Amino acid sequence: MNLYFDAAATTPLDLRVKQAMLESMDIWGNENSKHVRGVESRRAIDDSLERIASVLGVSKDQLAVTYSGTDANRRVVWACRNRFGHESLWSSAVEHSSVADETLETNRFDPRDPDSVRDRAQFLALMQANSETGAVYDIVPFREKFSEALILSDCAQSFPKGIMPDFKNSDFVTFAPQKFYGPKMVGLVYMKHPELFPEISKDSHTKNVFLVAGMAKAFEVWEQEKVEVSKNMEHWTCQIEDFIQKNIPEYKIHNSSDKRVSGIINVAFQGIRGSELMTVLSEEEGICVSTGSACTTDILSPTPVIRFLEPDPRWQYPIRISLHKFLTDQDINHFCEVLGHYVEELRK
Repeated sequence: MNLYFDAAATTPLDLRVKQAMLESMDIWGNENSKHVRGVESRRAIDDSLERIASVLGVSKDQLAVTYSGTDANRRVVWACRNRFGHESLWSSAVEHSSVADETLETNRFDPRDPDSVRDRAQFLALMQANSETGAVYDIVPFREKFSEALILSDCAQSFPKGIMPDFKNSDFVTFAPQKFYGPKMVGLVYMKHPELFPEISKDSHTKNVFLVAGMAKAFEVWEQEKVEVSKNMEHWTCQIEDFIQKNIPEYKIHNSSDKRVSGIINVAFQGIRGSELMTVLSEEEGICVSTGSACTTDILSPTPVIRFLEPDPRWQYPIRISLHKFLTDQDINHFCEVLGHYVEELRK
């Protein structure tokens, strides 16, 4: 029985990714060195980036390896802050902490309303899909209003669900392979104009070849399976939401009426704190869920995203159920039964 339902934080490693990593373990040279071992590592990394670029339909030179998805976001924000200053950077009210923590709280905007951004903005951060609720956001209206601004699109949650990034309207796109069955401790950033940001595109930090190779394999597996995975995610999401609707009274699924990626369900049950439900599911049943993004799971107050989306305190303490491709219908049925049981028990 698969009891892991926190895939929006990190997914299990695909065995094909693991094999690609193992096969690259002996390529250990520093790719910046000019001897045979360094050249071997450089070629392996370049080959991996070529394969990723082929999946994405971009140039290898537009891609840069980072330490993680968080690091990719921060590098972009820091580079733009150095150019434009703090006051000119704007981020949506639902951004991941890697962006929100690096921008001013006064410079937040509604992810569905370009008019909530002041005209002096030179940089905008708008994630393609929200990490807590799965809500999908459209960059186009912001690009149309701010044609000269640089736009960062965090695709950590949308890409794993089969949604291609909007490269046309984005200046930067960031990826976290741990969200689509790849390794942790490595990330990727796309730049429309890499020559303008040499501090990112020419960064020479030493890279682990096996992590980059694993990331490349994760991209290739994603391309092969995206249709089937998306279909299963949609099926299981409907299965869980139908169960909640029919069997658990007094609940609220956040962003339920909006366009969302399949596989992320953010649901609050009246009278129950999400942290309490998360703990009992983990300790009593070994079932893993979260209360928001992984970076806010320990917070006992509502996350900034939930506070923005939900003004009613009754619904500000949800759990986030997030799915992965290794689940089965039997796993989903078991999870639903256990969820219903503990919601009822906690309410008693």
